[in-house]
Amino acid sequence: MRFTHSLFSTIIISSIIHTTASASIAGYDHVTSVKVNGIDLASPLAASKADALISKNPVKLKYEYSECTGNTEYSVTTNGKDLRFEIYAEDNPQIKSDKFYKNKSSFAQLGQTKGAVWMEWNNASKIQDKIQIGQTIITHQYTFQQFQKDFPMSAKSANPNEVAYVILLPPKVAQSILKEQQNYDLPYIGNIAFNFKKGKLSSFLINQGVAC
Repeated sequence: MRFTHSLFSTIIISSIIHTTASASIAGYDHVTSVKVNGIDLASPLAASKADALISKNPVKLKYEYSECTGNTEYSVTTNGKDLRFEIYAEDNPQIKSDKFYKNKSSFAQLGQTKGAVWMEWNNASKIQDKIQIGQTIITHQYTFQQFQKDFPMSAKSANPNEVAYVILLPPKVAQSILKEQQNYDLPYIGNIAFNFKKGKLSSFLINQGVAC
């Protein structure tokens, strides 16, 4: 998936600085599922499901066209978290013109339009959502010590005072990517970023991979 700088800038930039030294994803744990409030974000999802990720009530979205990626994006910040919904033309062949998107301001209006979801909790102490990675539950009390147990391979390249990564792969393409891990690098692939400070989770991000 692709990246633009409109949201998540501070953590993402530090992520890029850290990960450019790590060439291949082979040195990291990988997962094919990350659920927020029961909704899996490993693959593009219908906009109609996205409201449950951000608020119990409908929210007004900010529309943006990314010159960088050529994708349409909608973003919102509420309840201590940021969400970006990134739309790829190849996932939505039923949409014949970008004009369709310009007057949409809610997930309900976007309906079955599919998009990749980026999320950030910039203050992990305020996490109230149910976040699940495989069988692992992420709460505001999550620690680096627990990360070492849950994701031992990723923990080898991290420490209690920096960002640690787990690779996020869509189930449909996971096996093909894993056969050629040397050809895929962070941050150019989906990942889950755990930002630790003094061994405690400081912020938490679900990223869909940098494109430009």
